[in-house]
Amino acid sequence: MSANPLLSIEGLTASVDEKTILHNVNLNVAAGETHVLMGPNGAGKSTLGHLVMGDPVYTVNDGRIVFDGQDITELTTDKRSRAGLFLSFQAPVEIPGVPLSSFLRASICLLYTSDAADDSLRV
Repeated sequence: MSANPLLSIEGLTASVDEKTILHNVNLNVAAGETHVLMGPNGAGKSTLGHLVMGDPVYTVNDGRIVFDGQDITELTTDKRSRAGLFLSFQAPVEIPGVPLSSFLRASICLLYTSDAADDSLRV
């Protein structure tokens, strides 16, 4: 693995409603790597994804999340998405006539082109 992972989760401990649900989680993902999180229901897989995206329902009690060299632990969800993070449903609802790939491509183009209706949406 490279010296600087694209995503690094370091000693992450998190809670929801004052109940600790993740304990000292560490994970490094280099650019181009694919990692699969497996475990029983309630193991914290979805919670980890929501924490990486900054879901305000969850509280980071300790540790940090670093994406592309930047500590994003305190960033809001919209700033994390503008940095390039995305959380998808396991089985996304299909919109008739719109393939998921087309929807994602259009979303990315909106961020990187001058066609964005609101300048704050562009990276």
